[in-house]
Amino acid sequence: MDTLWSMSTTIREAERIVGFLKTAIELDGQVWNKENQKKFQILLIKNRQYLNNPDNTQTFSKLSTTQSELLKDKSIEMTYEQAKEIFDAKEYKDPAMRGRQSMSPLTKLGLVYIVGEDKVVTITDVGKKLANDEIDFSEYMLDTLLKYQYPNPYEDGFQDWNTKPFINTLSLIKRVNEICKSRGLKEKGISKTEFGIFALSLKSCDIVDDTAKKIIDFRIDLDAITDNDLKEGYIKNYIKTNLSNFKNPEKNIKEYTDNMIRYLRLTKYIYIRGKYANTYIDLEPRRMTEINSILDNDNGSANVYDEKQWRDYMGTYGTYKLPFETVETLNTILNEIDSDVEKIEKKLSINHVSVEHSNDKEVLKDKIERLRKYRTRLQNLEIKKDYHEDTAKIDDTIAALEDIKNRNETNLSKKFSIELEKWSNVALNIINDAVLIKPNSPVGDDNEPIYTAPNGVPDIECIYQKFGAIMEVTMLTRREQWYNEGQPVMRHFRQFEKEHSELPNYCIFVAPELHVDTINTFYMSVKYEYEGKPQKIVPFTITQLQLILKTVKELVDKGINLKHTDMMELYEQCIDVSKISSSNWLEHIDKELKNWHNKMVA
Repeated sequence: MDTLWSMSTTIREAERIVGFLKTAIELDGQVWNKENQKKFQILLIKNRQYLNNPDNTQTFSKLSTTQSELLKDKSIEMTYEQAKEIFDAKEYKDPAMRGRQSMSPLTKLGLVYIVGEDKVVTITDVGKKLANDEIDFSEYMLDTLLKYQYPNPYEDGFQDWNTKPFINTLSLIKRVNEICKSRGLKEKGISKTEFGIFALSLKSCDIVDDTAKKIIDFRIDLDAITDNDLKEGYIKNYIKTNLSNFKNPEKNIKEYTDNMIRYLRLTKYIYIRGKYANTYIDLEPRRMTEINSILDNDNGSANVYDEKQWRDYMGTYGTYKLPFETVETLNTILNEIDSDVEKIEKKLSINHVSVEHSNDKEVLKDKIERLRKYRTRLQNLEIKKDYHEDTAKIDDTIAALEDIKNRNETNLSKKFSIELEKWSNVALNIINDAVLIKPNSPVGDDNEPIYTAPNGVPDIECIYQKFGAIMEVTMLTRREQWYNEGQPVMRHFRQFEKEHSELPNYCIFVAPELHVDTINTFYMSVKYEYEGKPQKIVPFTITQLQLILKTVKELVDKGINLKHTDMMELYEQCIDVSKISSSNWLEHIDKELKNWHNKMVA
């Protein structure tokens, strides 16, 4: 019985792969016996890659209070002995199996292989490059997914398959759009439900066209049903009838879909349309030259490899030769991005300077990468213009923040931490006249975040004429907020202060609610010092950020633009704690914010 295809259910959030990989490197060259399998799992706990979810009650089952507190407080460096005690306390039935399960996605993704009769842990070429930051994570994921196929020598249960799943998913979406266009229907990709039912069960490149037609028929039948309960019944019955040869299809569709969409989104070839239950997965329109080139040159069929050939192919970066990396096609891609940039610049009244062509592939690739980054900066400037010309969009941002604050259950799979970074970036671009607002979360060509900002850097960095600022956001509200955000926020901010010492600097911290321990920590930094010098940290709730946006909207409706110096005045008022105790600081901030609002709109 077949299972639906997926990359990994052990590592559901793809960005955690690097942490698992760096832990595996500690075992490079060692024999993969039961002792080292257990050691790997213990190291994952020590390095806070496993048992690191404070919202999961299973994390702390069977642990002492001291062990639970140690897991929660990520500012404390855990020793191997402490990690081993936690691992032993969990009383796993097969302890070594835990390590094997955690290593499995790394071998599946070509980062680590267990090689030879002695079964030695071997970090591959691509594994070393990724761990050493020699390649971008999105570049790695694109390279890996383009190569990945069923069957392959390392996985059982797919012997009657003939597919490169990622390539055939791209082909399937393209074909569905073509059929829609021919029938006068809206071209919008495939829905999450359609993705789970049809893309995850697509066993062969030979049935892409037939599957696309089935999707259209399924969509038409489903759209004809108006009652939501009847819709759900139709979907369940369709799965039961058409996917009976797959293992736990209904459960796995729900489990794998959001996980796989996150993996595919990392390639930057996938574009998400709509929101909540109406989410559709489409091809990224700004990458169609690359996508069409791949689909024209690769029919999505699997090749034949023995184990060594597969290891060499998957484990070596760049073994999938991108067909669009020719001088002619790269110049075409450069022209397309330049044309896109010119349109945004025209809208923003910025003079356009056309990029120069080249006959050097590496020069062209560098130009393309630089121009894409410049386009992202322009897209942020575009946000401010659009939202000030249509203040109803400010209401959309306030509503989006309300959904995040309430953890709107309309979409159970919504990644609220990513959403909060996204809409906080939008809010900052709406609020005032920044020289630069730079979110550190990786984004697609649509300027939508793919996942949250990596560890070690602020979520968002801002430069204004008279001050600098960072914004740090979190969805944590309990004591874990202090554990996870207290020291890291102050550390990120101190590094930013050093890099921008010519300006006064502020840190804006945003959360649905502010925990008393977090407030006490930031208060000490503001009133006294952090590492010898006070910091200007302003903690806001999402509700308070919404009030700032409402202020902006009222001002724009009056034809007045909020200036960054107005925000600087607010920040200074909030951090004036000379006569305020830590227990009264939140009340003080709320009072100053309301006074500021009344003053600005008077």
